[in-house]
Amino acid sequence: MRTAAALLLALTLLTGAGAVRAAEPIGDGSDRALQTEMERLYALRTVDPKAFVAQTRSLESLPPPSNVAQREFLALLRANRATFEGRLSDAIALAKPLAESAEDPALRLRAATFVVNMRAGTREFERGLRELDRLLVAHPDAQGKLADEVRTLWATAAAFYAELEKAELSLWYAQRLLDSEPTPRQACGGLSVTARAREASLGDALTDHDFDSAIATCRAAGDTIFPGFVTLSRARFLRDRDRLADALTLMQDRLGAIESTRYPRLVAEAYALDAELLLAAGRRDAAERQARRAVDLSRDLPTGLPVAMAEKVLYDIARRRGDAGAALRHLQHHVAATRALAEERHIKAKAFHTVQHEGLQRQHELALLGEQRRVLDLQAQAARAESRDSALAFGVLVFSVGGLAIWGWHLLRQERRFRALARADALTGFANRLHFTACATAALAHATRRGTPVALVAFDLDHFKRINDQHGHLAGDALLRSVAAAVHGVAVEPGLRRTLGRIGGEEFALLLEGATPEQALAHAEACRRAIASSRTILENGSVLSITASFGITGTHESGLALDALLASADRALYRAKNEGRDRIGLPVARAALQAA
Repeated sequence: MRTAAALLLALTLLTGAGAVRAAEPIGDGSDRALQTEMERLYALRTVDPKAFVAQTRSLESLPPPSNVAQREFLALLRANRATFEGRLSDAIALAKPLAESAEDPALRLRAATFVVNMRAGTREFERGLRELDRLLVAHPDAQGKLADEVRTLWATAAAFYAELEKAELSLWYAQRLLDSEPTPRQACGGLSVTARAREASLGDALTDHDFDSAIATCRAAGDTIFPGFVTLSRARFLRDRDRLADALTLMQDRLGAIESTRYPRLVAEAYALDAELLLAAGRRDAAERQARRAVDLSRDLPTGLPVAMAEKVLYDIARRRGDAGAALRHLQHHVAATRALAEERHIKAKAFHTVQHEGLQRQHELALLGEQRRVLDLQAQAARAESRDSALAFGVLVFSVGGLAIWGWHLLRQERRFRALARADALTGFANRLHFTACATAALAHATRRGTPVALVAFDLDHFKRINDQHGHLAGDALLRSVAAAVHGVAVEPGLRRTLGRIGGEEFALLLEGATPEQALAHAEACRRAIASSRTILENGSVLSITASFGITGTHESGLALDALLASADRALYRAKNEGRDRIGLPVARAALQAA
């Protein structure tokens, strides 16, 4: 998601919103004065981040507080200061001990939620997901003394899933927050996440009123940060509906407020988006200034999105000026940033599927433990019955054996079902990314031993997002099932073995063991034709069709390492996209040979 990572960092302002009630006045008047000062500083974060950083530094120069609660409160202030200074790893190091051993349960939960927020900033998605999953399991309801902290946890979950491009999960937790009597600031954060997730997944259902409502709620709460996220979503919403003048006016009106937030990624994306809008409006010089500001501000950011956007603007400007050297340089920077974003997207998808797989395994293990307990209970009942009545004991024993057989059969079915869920993509029937990687690795190891060739074909659907935007995600799911059926129906030559995998939303890969380059190309072409000729009929009678772009490589060109094969196939796929889509891209060497 474009602004989800910055939004996660902003949610640190929600984390610990109840900290002022956690530390009771303890000790003499100096203790109470120190506590009052720390509470004032904590509130200052959302009003004047720059003053918060400076005054927190001054507070740390004083002698340490005399009681544990105040020392822990000060540690939380220091962790927050580290985020504003861009030291996210230091922020985690300061908050982690609080999350594990703070005396106050509320502070423990706030610190743990804070750490999850920071994991997104440091791009530790897999670790952050595991920690988030544990917190959500441990705190399923917003009730009792921790209700406020649990609502903050839901806000964090909504933003984290938005960052992973899981819009449905993001909206679910955001709505749960909004339905739970949130504080004004929590409602502001929830509506901000909702607007961003709905912009990405349900853009056609949004209206100006949705954005007005989110901004009004945030302003009523006195927030100066979340409106920036809503502004970027609204500007993109207006741009995508050909309301360029309105989008540009909005950005010009709100850019100063966004700059004052001091969130580098948010400000960098605002500059990059403003540059895109200015260039579209014909204001080339202003667009170039904003694009360069975005690039300069993005140098230390963990994501390349602002750079990719800004370098595309600078490339277009240089090309229009006829400066071929500058155009080539900016195009290279744009391609590098775009590839980095694609790799990050793969990392996010892998993190989500890995943690999801671990969750299924835990459910399986818990189910097995439950069945084992039930068996032990049956055995204990049988033992007690045997001491009372031998005849009855015999009957209970027979019943226990029958029950064990039934439960054993049930466990076997459950184990097979969980194994299938962990390996297969439920929508297409293809192997999921984790299972495809395992199968491909094993196949390449076998090919190494036997000296047999292996081909890898990567393909994705052309303009698939347009289908989702125009017809909704249910139509997109139906189209994916039709594509999967079309590819399943393509025959495989005798002697070859095929493994199909879904490695992303509309991204797929297939591995052909024993395939020569000619056989792999013929199979890819058959798949391309099958997809192009497939049709999907929706419930309303609409008929959808789609094409796909392919990239192909083999072990004779890219070696026997899976990462190298995937990278080579992706580059070939990228060339197919650039050359007009609905075609097959070849590795550079083979393409050059054919051209010659």
